[in-house]
Amino acid sequence: MTDKKIKITEEQEKLLRKIAYQIALRGMTAPTIFFLESVQPLNYIGSQFMAYLEPFLTFFIPRDAYNDIQQILEQRKGIDYFLTILEDEEFKKQEHDKKIKEDMKNIKKMEKIAKQEKKKLLEKLKKEKK
Repeated sequence: MTDKKIKITEEQEKLLRKIAYQIALRGMTAPTIFFLESVQPLNYIGSQFMAYLEPFLTFFIPRDAYNDIQQILEQRKGIDYFLTILEDEEFKKQEHDKKIKEDMKNIKKMEKIAKQEKKKLLEKLKKEKK
């Protein structure tokens, strides 16, 4: 059994990353992975079904993007490749979310310190007035 590499263009790579980013952004990574893993054996049939639906779906999706997705699905490793990209985008999102949480904690700490300093300053000003 030979392990064939996937043939993909730079535009197709960008398209897959864009789709994966949108899935991760919406928190749909796990259901998407589950779905794609379950239909992976049917990827070629799915690509042929996409050819059948092309006149209808290209009304909503740009024809070039639609054709790129279809070409990727025709390849045996196409879904695996997309799953790798999807997992990468999910990891990036989780790292970004973690950084945001850390930043929010730091902001709250700084707000607390600012309130304490404000209180001390007001007390000092009251003492100086007397």
